[in-house]
Amino acid sequence: MNFLDVKNAISFLSNTSEITYDDSFELSRFCSILLSNKESENQGRDIVIRVLDAWDKIPENTKPIWNQLTEAAGLYPYVNPLYLSESAALRYEYHKSPFLKDVYLHAEQQELSIELQNKRSVVVSAPTSFGKSLLIEEIIASKIYRQIVIIQPTLALLDETRKKLLKYRNAYKIVVSTNQIPDETKGNIFLFTGERVVEYVNFPQIEFFVIDEFYKLSLDRDDDRAISLNQAFHKLLRFTDKFYLLGPMIKNIPTSFKEKFDLMWFPTEFTTVAVDEKSLEIQDKIKASEKRALKEQKLFELLSQTNEQTLIYCSSPNKATTLCLEFVDFLKANEIKSNLRNISDNQEMTEWISENINPRWSLISALNYGVAFHHGALPRHLGSSIVDAFNHNSIRWLFCTSTLIEGVNTSAKNVILYDRDKGKKRIDFFDYKNIAGRSGRMKQHFIGNVYRFEKQPDQMDLFVDIPLFNQDNAPLEILVALEENELENNSKERLKNFKDLPVELQEVVKKNSGINIEGQLKIVEEVESNLEACQQLLNWKSYPDYPQLKYVIELCWKYLLKSGENKADVKSAAQLSVLTKQYADLQSIPAMIRDMANDAFWIEKIADEQERIDNRSFFVLNVARHWFDYKLPKWLSVISELQEYVLRKHNLPFGNYSFFATSLEHKFLPSNLAALLEYDIPYSAINKLKHTLPQDQSPEMLIVHINKMPKDNLLSLGLLPYEIKKLRKAF
Repeated sequence: MNFLDVKNAISFLSNTSEITYDDSFELSRFCSILLSNKESENQGRDIVIRVLDAWDKIPENTKPIWNQLTEAAGLYPYVNPLYLSESAALRYEYHKSPFLKDVYLHAEQQELSIELQNKRSVVVSAPTSFGKSLLIEEIIASKIYRQIVIIQPTLALLDETRKKLLKYRNAYKIVVSTNQIPDETKGNIFLFTGERVVEYVNFPQIEFFVIDEFYKLSLDRDDDRAISLNQAFHKLLRFTDKFYLLGPMIKNIPTSFKEKFDLMWFPTEFTTVAVDEKSLEIQDKIKASEKRALKEQKLFELLSQTNEQTLIYCSSPNKATTLCLEFVDFLKANEIKSNLRNISDNQEMTEWISENINPRWSLISALNYGVAFHHGALPRHLGSSIVDAFNHNSIRWLFCTSTLIEGVNTSAKNVILYDRDKGKKRIDFFDYKNIAGRSGRMKQHFIGNVYRFEKQPDQMDLFVDIPLFNQDNAPLEILVALEENELENNSKERLKNFKDLPVELQEVVKKNSGINIEGQLKIVEEVESNLEACQQLLNWKSYPDYPQLKYVIELCWKYLLKSGENKADVKSAAQLSVLTKQYADLQSIPAMIRDMANDAFWIEKIADEQERIDNRSFFVLNVARHWFDYKLPKWLSVISELQEYVLRKHNLPFGNYSFFATSLEHKFLPSNLAALLEYDIPYSAINKLKHTLPQDQSPEMLIVHINKMPKDNLLSLGLLPYEIKKLRKAF
C-alpha cells in the first residue's frame, strides 16, 4: 500500500486488524521521510506513537525498523534497547537521566535538562504530555540548588508535587505552610501558591524558582490571582535570576523579558501521546430543551460503552454534580454495572463521607457505581482521594470542572468536552487545548481520545504579556510593589496620586498585597467620615458579635468584591454574615449541613429530602472552601490593617482581627495542627487527635508521632480506616 498523506496513514493504522510486512515497511518509509523534515517531524512522531499503540499488529520482522524510528523521533522513553545498533545504543544511554532511577528523557527534555543543569533559566511552552514537570524533579534530585521555590496554581497540584518529592526529604525540608520555618541544616523546597509566596516572611536566600502554568502571569487570562502571581514573581526575582517557567501552547513572551535575562525561550509542539478528536455536535435545528435531552442521552450511551478512565468536562460545579447523579440514575435504570475490579476500594471513602458530610449525600451512591464528581467545593483531601481512585481504576467516570483540568494529572484515556463554558464565560481555543491535552498519558496510553459536544473554538495564539516587563497595562497593585528604578516613566506618572498619600497609609495598602487599592482607600474614606458610629463596630479583638461582623463584611463586600467575581452562590453581605456567625458558633461543617437540611425554610423550599441534602451539602461545602478557608480570612486581615491605621491616627482604640481570621482559615484548630491540613490529612482526623498531640511540634514531627501510634490506638480514638490511611501516607 502506498501512503500519500498522514490522514491516510492514521486511518490505515486504526482500521486494519493485521498489518503485512509490505505495508509495515511502506509505512515506515513514509514515516522516515516525515521525520527527516523539520516541517513534518511532528506528524512523523505522531505516526510512530500510533504504531506503538498498534504494536501487536506489527510484523515481528519490522519491529526493529520501528524501534529505530522511535529513536529517530526522539521518543527515548519508548525505545527498546534490545533492538538498537551500537551507535543508537550510545545515544539511548546519553538520554538516561543521571539523577532519576531508570528514567530516560526524550530528545527535547534532554535539551532542556542540559540547560537547567548548567544553571541557565528556561521558559518552556509545550503540550501537556511533554513531561515538563519531570524536569523539576530532576533538578531537585541533582541537588544543584539548596533553596528552591515551586509555585503552582492550585493546592491540589502542590499536594501532588509534595507526594512526589517526599523521597528527597533527607536532603530537603518540604515547606508547605506559611507557618513553617526553613531548615538551617539542609536544603528547603517551598511549595506555595503565588499568594503564599507574597505572604511568607521567612525565606532564606532563594537560589532557584519554578512557576508552573506561567501563562497565569498574564492579566489577559482574567485570572483572579494574576496580581498575586506577578507580585510573587517580582519578590523571587529579588533573590535570584535562575528560574524555570513552564506552560502549554504559548506563542511568545515579552521581548523586554527575554532581553533582561540570560534565558532560553523554548516553544515546542513535541508530544509523547497522540490525540484523536471526535465531534459529537448535534447539528439538528431543534428546541433547546430537546437538544439538551438528546445531548445527555448521547453522552450517557457513550459513557456506558467506554471501558477506560474518562473525564467529562462540565462548565460549573453544579453542572458536574447534576450530570454525574443523572448518569448514576441512567446506570441504575439500565442495570449497567461498571465491572471495576477495585470498586470496593471506595468503601473507606464512602464511610468517611457518611460520618463527616451526610450519610445520604449522593456522592456515596455514585462511588458505589464507579462514578464521581470533582470540583473546587470538595474538601481538599476528598478531591485528592477521588483523583487517586480514578487513577487506580476504582472510579471509571469522573465529571469535573476546570479545577481538575488545571489542577492535577490523571490517567484519563478519554476526555469529553460536554460544555462550551468555563463558569459564565465561553472557553477559548487555549482552554479547549488545555482540556484536550488531559487525554492520554505517557507510558499509560499512547493515544488519548477527545470527544466534543460543542464546536471547537476559533484558533488563537497566546502571548503572555508579563506586566512586570510591559507596564503599560499593569494595575497599580503590581506597580506599587516595584522599586523606583524598576518603574517605566509612564508607570511613575500613574503612581503620582498614590505617592501623595501619607507614607504610613502607602505601607498599609502595599502590605495588603493583591487587594484592590481603590477599594482599600474607599474603606479608609468611609471609616474616616463616620468615625463615631464606626469605632464601636470596628474595635474588637477575638470573636466579633453579629453587628460587628456584619459591618466589617459589608465594607468588604461593598469595596473589595470585584465585578463578576465568583461568590460561591452567596447572594449578599448579610447572607455571608449569617453563615459566618453560624460557622463560628457551630465550628462544624457537618453540623451546618444538618441544620440547613432540617431547617423549616429549606424543607418548604425543597420538599424532596434527597435533593435537599445534596443541594445544602454542596452549598455549605462550597461556601466553606471559597469563603471560610481563604477569601474571608484575607478580607478580615485587610480591613484589620485599615481600621487600625485610621483609628490609631485619631488616638482611638482599634481592633485586631488576626485571631478570628486565623481561626476561620485554620478551621478553629491550633496553628501547628492546622498545618497538618496541608499534608492531605482530613480535618476530622486532626480534630479527633488534637487532645493527644503535643502543641509545640512541627507538622512533620507530629505526623511521625502519630504514625508511631498503633492502628488499634487510632481506632480507639474514633479514627476511621480512611483517616488512618491518609495519616500513614502523609510523610
